[in-house]
Amino acid sequence: MNTYIIDSIAFLSYLADNLPIKADNIFKKAEKKEIQLLLPSLALGEVLYTMYKGKEIFGKQIPTEKIDLIFQILQNGKIIQLVNTNLDAWRIFHKISIPELHDRMIVATYHYFKAIGIVTNDPEIKEHAPSIW
Repeated sequence: MNTYIIDSIAFLSYLADNLPIKADNIFKKAEKKEIQLLLPSLALGEVLYTMYKGKEIFGKQIPTEKIDLIFQILQNGKIIQLVNTNLDAWRIFHKISIPELHDRMIVATYHYFKAIGIVTNDPEIKEHAPSIW
């Protein structure tokens, strides 16, 4: 099954029901169990932090009441699976030349899981891995 990595902006946009068409199609395929979506733990931390701060995502604020829904989605694991960075992924991380920690970890996760692409609009990530947005 094809695997895609999602970063925090993609997951936040999904929660805000505000994904662009290509990214939305990826999530719809995951909902139909046609592909696998992986969310790195670091990205989950960024999602929660963004929600706690009340920051808007493309003009929409995601209420903290949705956090229980996030935990349900991840507990279920049918649409999105939460993944951690193991030692082999850290070795990949070490060889990547991206200055920002988050972006570097997302790209390392992409390589470790041999994913098809990363669902993101991050320009730095797009320079180092195929992206869908």
